Amino acid sequence: MALPLFETFTEDQRKQFGPQQKREEFSTRRHAYHSPFMYENLDVGNFYEIDPTKGVELKSMDGFITIEEDQPITGVTVVGSGCVPHGFNIVEWWDEGETIDNMENQLVKRQRVDNLNGTHPSIYSQLMMRTFPGLTFKHVTNGDLENAADALKKLSDGYYGGYYMGFYENTATFRIGPPYPNKVTVRAGTKLMEDAGTSLERYPGDYAVRLVETTVIV
Repeated sequence: MALPLFETFTEDQRKQFGPQQKREEFSTRRHAYHSPFMYENLDVGNFYEIDPTKGVELKSMDGFITIEEDQPITGVTVVGSGCVPHGFNIVEWWDEGETIDNMENQLVKRQRVDNLNGTHPSIYSQLMMRTFPGLTFKHVTNGDLENAADALKKLSDGYYGGYYMGFYENTATFRIGPPYPNKVTVRAGTKLMEDAGTSLERYPGDYAVRLVETTVIV
């Protein structure tokens, strides 16, 4: 049963904000780009590492993947996983010299998706699963972590709040424009401490991107 419609546009509003609009209609094509993103029309920078098992690990907020297409872009899909939970993905498409401070009567050309809790396996997870026989927490962390119990305590979401065991990837989808740009930049990160309790501790945590797909107008 449909919800009742109590009121709609008044005649004055139709005169003030009209005329009646026409929907946009266009055909599109998808372009898929895979890690390590070594393509002629891509620029990648400020990443922590390249790992075949998880993708290009972007430094939180500073890392970027910029894609320039020959055709206008209407959508971007990002597939990846955080080093820790509470990840986020950002896509932005500012014109030269344009920022959130000087834009006028337009969309904010930045979108963000939060609460991406998929994570990729860390060296600590692999040590707990005994993927590397002979290696110990104490050896790998130069004494920062003594054993598995110490790792669970220090690397939990809060004190004993649950070790980072998401082990799945996230897919974030963004609707770009209008106006429709030919160039977009992907950024990412996480809102938790990474490598907490060790000499590598840093905030915010990094985020690995494995695939980016653009939807372009043809």
